[in-house]
Amino acid sequence: MNAMRGLRPRSHNVPALAGRSRDFIAVDDSGDFTYHRSEQDLLTAFEYVEEARTVLDRDGTDYRLALDPNRHIVLGPALGPVEFHWLRQAWQVAQKMHIEEHRIRRFFADTGDQLLRDLFETLVLEHGAGSATDSWTVDIESTPTHLDNLEEVDRRLSGPVRLEQARVEDPFGRTYRPVRHRNHWYLPAAAGFIVYIEIPPHNGARRAPGRRAAA
Repeated sequence: MNAMRGLRPRSHNVPALAGRSRDFIAVDDSGDFTYHRSEQDLLTAFEYVEEARTVLDRDGTDYRLALDPNRHIVLGPALGPVEFHWLRQAWQVAQKMHIEEHRIRRFFADTGDQLLRDLFETLVLEHGAGSATDSWTVDIESTPTHLDNLEEVDRRLSGPVRLEQARVEDPFGRTYRPVRHRNHWYLPAAAGFIVYIEIPPHNGARRAPGRRAAA
């Protein structure tokens, strides 16, 4: 995976939107998680205040939507830190209920800080919201290819590729094995979509020994 890394600039372990306006994650009334680049993007994404069950910033501060005196949707006051166990459970449920929207499966986080980092990184990657210098690496039989986003990774792996021989590295340096998921057992494998399941790095170290990546 490290071969030819110098071909394109990388930005490991750096927030994808560093230097931009504050970004948010929202959990909507269906339990799904969405990423929003700015407060304005967040407010225009919802039609009524109850549509967002909770809104989080990168510090893990919990907010709700509210109405101003002119009945415009605004971000309400901070409610304090989000409850870690609820957030982790809600994210696991969202991954199962909305599997095609959340195809990046990392190891389960054991701390609130790690969970927040994983949530923002994962949703940024799924929404294709990284910076122009971020790149993915697809390694097939020791031949790496650098790509700009997850959509390009999907296309690279949609051809005549044996997925078990491929490894994928995201812009944050996390490595995955691609697995094809079928919505129904009677459909051919090619009719499904690819899920990316995190694997330990080459040195064998991992954040949570004995824990599986979410699947």
